[in-house]
Amino acid sequence: MGRSPLTQTGTAGHSRGAMGLFSAPMMLSLLTVLVWGLWGLQAKIIVGRISPWMNQVLFPLGLLPLMVWPFAVKRIRSEDRHFGSGPLWAVATGIFGGTGNIAFYLALNNDAKASLVVSIVGLAPLVTVILALGILGESLNRLQILGVFLALISIYLLGT
Repeated sequence: MGRSPLTQTGTAGHSRGAMGLFSAPMMLSLLTVLVWGLWGLQAKIIVGRISPWMNQVLFPLGLLPLMVWPFAVKRIRSEDRHFGSGPLWAVATGIFGGTGNIAFYLALNNDAKASLVVSIVGLAPLVTVILALGILGESLNRLQILGVFLALISIYLLGT
């Protein structure tokens, strides 16, 4: 069984976790940054129109068209025949994400600047990095540690 194109690296010889500049993981990561950046702006616009609570209720309606995609892709359906503990983790992900969404919209609803709130929320990957180091046993090289440090500085500078 071959590796998924999404787990392949852009350059031969790199470790499994490395991402070449034009690799699928890098392109998908950049797409995520773009879409979540648009989401952050839209979030500030919406809090003036409906409550954060109602937004969280309506938010899943926007997911409905995206829920068709996994069922349309045969490979995804065949890989999900044996769920194991996957559904429990998916529900936990929804709880964490939904709770974060509500806190995010409440923060924006309190006359905060979107640029400040979104920048602070941008620290979320730091929590992931710390947990991945401790729980998953991942490691960072010196350049990645420098990247984390510079990200923290940039968040601080954006917030001042």
